[in-house]
Amino acid sequence: MTDACLTPIESMSQADDRTAFVELLDAHGGSLLALLRRLCRHEQNAEDIFQETAARVWRSFAQRPRLTNPRGWLMTIGYRVFLDHRKRMKPQEPVIEAADSRHDSPDALAERKENAARIQAAIARVPESAREILTLHYTAGMTLREVAAAMNIAEGTVKSRLNSALNQLRGILA
Repeated sequence: MTDACLTPIESMSQADDRTAFVELLDAHGGSLLALLRRLCRHEQNAEDIFQETAARVWRSFAQRPRLTNPRGWLMTIGYRVFLDHRKRMKPQEPVIEAADSRHDSPDALAERKENAARIQAAIARVPESAREILTLHYTAGMTLREVAAAMNIAEGTVKSRLNSALNQLRGILA
């Protein structure tokens, strides 16, 4: 439907939705892409899933509930799109995040890169369900309640798996 076919109120509503949609992605799109990079562990898959997430959000944007936590809502949709695509994803090499080298010495950069590699390797050894919880909670910044809602599991299960994952990481990294 073109804007010419809309009444002034409908046209204003769509313009408001467009503005709110752009603001939502401007505010939280970077965090969503970081979450998807961690979950997918491959840049191109993360970008594809980000695009699909944005499309799903836009398609349902006019019917969205009153959002008390827009970031959590967006992250949940992104996680669910990831789950939809996970079966089709082939194992890929993990994304190596580029270090910010503007202020670090070469020694500090090398140490950070080595630590990041150790942590990535340790996280890869944690069971997938716990790894997803780690990623949603620490990368996406979702609360335990939001993680539970996104994964459709009990909050107690999230707490238990997160605690188990952290203990495993401590053991691996010790």
